[in-house]
Amino acid sequence: MAKYEELCSQILEHIGGKENVKSAVHCMTRLRIDYVNKDKIDVEAVKGIKGVLGSQFSAGQYQIIIGQQVSNVYPEFCEMAGITAGAAVDENLDSKEPFDIKKVPSKVLDYLSGSIASMIPIMMGTGFFKLFYTLLGPDMLNVFSNESAVMQSIYLVGNAGFYFMPVFVAYGAAKKLNTNIALALLLGVLLVDPNWTNIVANFAETGFKFYGLFPAPLAGYSQTVIPSLLAVWVLKYVYNFIDGVCPTSIKIITVPFLTLVVTVPVMFCLCAPVGNWCGAILTGFFNWIYQVAGPLAVALIGAFWMFMVATGMHIAVIQIAILNIVTLGYDPIILAGSNVANLALMGMAISYFIKAKGEEKQVAGANAITLCIGGISEPTLFAVLLRNKKAMIVEIVSGFIGGLIVGFGKGALYIPASVSNFMCIVGYIAPETSKTIAGIGGCLVAFVIAIVLGLVIGYEDGGQTSLKDYKPKPKKAKAQ
Repeated sequence: MAKYEELCSQILEHIGGKENVKSAVHCMTRLRIDYVNKDKIDVEAVKGIKGVLGSQFSAGQYQIIIGQQVSNVYPEFCEMAGITAGAAVDENLDSKEPFDIKKVPSKVLDYLSGSIASMIPIMMGTGFFKLFYTLLGPDMLNVFSNESAVMQSIYLVGNAGFYFMPVFVAYGAAKKLNTNIALALLLGVLLVDPNWTNIVANFAETGFKFYGLFPAPLAGYSQTVIPSLLAVWVLKYVYNFIDGVCPTSIKIITVPFLTLVVTVPVMFCLCAPVGNWCGAILTGFFNWIYQVAGPLAVALIGAFWMFMVATGMHIAVIQIAILNIVTLGYDPIILAGSNVANLALMGMAISYFIKAKGEEKQVAGANAITLCIGGISEPTLFAVLLRNKKAMIVEIVSGFIGGLIVGFGKGALYIPASVSNFMCIVGYIAPETSKTIAGIGGCLVAFVIAIVLGLVIGYEDGGQTSLKDYKPKPKKAKAQ
């Protein structure tokens, strides 16, 4: 018998059978199921299955949290469900649904999240080059001068990762929208092309009209995100329309050419300027919050971030944080506070491990290692934090105090890399030593307070404190 056959069988039974499964994918810890009928899914029963850490509906999927072994469970689940492992969700499914204004925000967030996801490795990799450029330069350790070959090499790589952001985002957006990737990349390149930079400089006084007809606002678009997102969205519809009306015999020539003829001026005259304005408005809004609420805003993020992660609300605000880093060079609120929450959760996980006994100690130890080293929070989040009131108190108190320290010290996250394991603190390294100390210090204070507070108050609150104690609540009989 296959190792996970019983687990997969129970999951299928409680989600309405294989006929209720359209497709499924998985991430590092979750089995993500595209379902037919939401009403057929028994959420409480699924949560009670041995081997399941939790579950939730998010982004139009039913997500079952299994842990790191999900990659082994996934093939067996697909086989039992009669679906192809790794099969992509039909991109046209949404187009069959009637327009619903209530779904627009979620679809926008889904587009943002899906488009930006592909550039995260680039931001993480090049972000560390920017980190070492600051760390080794005259403003910090003064190991090398900025003019040295070492520093120039580091700067070259670090700067490229952010300067060419429109190109990277265009690639992710094209994949998300299932449109022509090559043309999308070209649009991204045009936004940072030196020739456009020359146009901006040379026509600053007289203005510039695309094709001599359409006035184009003059601005630079390097290190931007929203202009590419809007441009590729327009590209999808223009490309599909032209592809649909062109004769097959000349498509290979006419479709790319005519698509660019229409899309490029729309991008420079409408999409890019609107995208810049949107970015400026969002950045200004969060800067205003930071100026008004400052430390309190960071503290609240530090206190309640993990609860936002549990409900999926974090997806929306993370996009704004990335925009802050791209436009400002740092994020002083969202990621600055979320890393404090991560360290507080690590401290809570360690104190929970110390206080745990028997079989539960092994589970708690594995969860703590998975969180602190692997940066995977779901096992601790769903197995401990959301099931224990005292664990919630430890997380909220330690995260709030750590967030206040970061906020008052004006600490900010400069590098969105390794944002979930213990290495997340390196992202706070800034040109100003005081801000570096505030960021790293706030995280360490949250970590220590979580350990001490957890050991002092304990975790026995008379409620469910572990996975093995969790059982689904009995359903009420329906009236006949």
